[in-house]
Amino acid sequence: MGNQTEENRSQYDTTFKDLFEQPPQKLLQILIGRQAVELLPVEFASTQKRFPDLVFLLDDDSIFHLDLQSKPEDMEWRMLMYYALIRQRYPGRVLVQKVLYVGQIAWNPQAAIAEKDLSFRYEVIDIRTIDCLELMSSPALEENILAVLCKSNHPKETIRKILHRISERPTKARADALTKLVILSRLRKLEIVVKTEAEDMSLTFNVMENDVLRPLFVKAQMEGRQEGRQEGRQEGRQEGRQEGRQEGRQEGRQEEAASMLLKLMRRKFGQTPDWVTEKVKAASLERIETWSDNFVFANSVDEVFAS
Repeated sequence: MGNQTEENRSQYDTTFKDLFEQPPQKLLQILIGRQAVELLPVEFASTQKRFPDLVFLLDDDSIFHLDLQSKPEDMEWRMLMYYALIRQRYPGRVLVQKVLYVGQIAWNPQAAIAEKDLSFRYEVIDIRTIDCLELMSSPALEENILAVLCKSNHPKETIRKILHRISERPTKARADALTKLVILSRLRKLEIVVKTEAEDMSLTFNVMENDVLRPLFVKAQMEGRQEGRQEGRQEGRQEGRQEGRQEGRQEGRQEEAASMLLKLMRRKFGQTPDWVTEKVKAASLERIETWSDNFVFANSVDEVFAS
């Protein structure tokens, strides 16, 4: 299962395999329409150890190989290698292979090899094509947790339901399930939603005491603060421009009103003293409007400024 870093890959691999310690019967019913009776060993001896993600013996005696992928990556030859190794280990059984894609970026893989003497094909399924309600209907909490990756019109509500089921578990099991939910929620950028909803439900969830979750949330919070600062600066610039435009319009109206009042006063009273010009130009728009009202009935300059 690939991802951006070896550290992340290890976290996701471990989490998924922990969730699949028991066959995920609901997921298998969705993917292949069968039930599993056993999780088969998947380590193959070689100059380099090979680990298919999950290999199940199904209730019709066939073999199902499910590989998990969290980023777009060429897998044709790897899947062919797994096919050969599994068939050698379990000869005489029908083998079906599927890749379950859990990543964030859209991916449309070729999922086949077509050469002169070789034809090989497998199926890739994006987990987002699975309705989260299907996995939420499973009695297995492990499959409920997987629902955070599935198609959901209301992801926050889905997370609340998962957390409610986690809350029914004993304390130790609850902490383990919460850790798995948070790790998988990162694939949908929902880890902060999980933390917030868990705290709202008063679940025991001290992130900073968890060695796995602490670095995830520190990073997420730093990214959140960075985004907040950027948004703040952007909003500040926008508000500043808006305020600037408003102030500019206000100043324009004030200058226009002052110029008009001085022009009318000169026409009515003749040349006005310099102090009148200074007084009007320094006044607020509201004050100039008051003086303009006074001007209509004023018989002298002093009466203009009477109030």
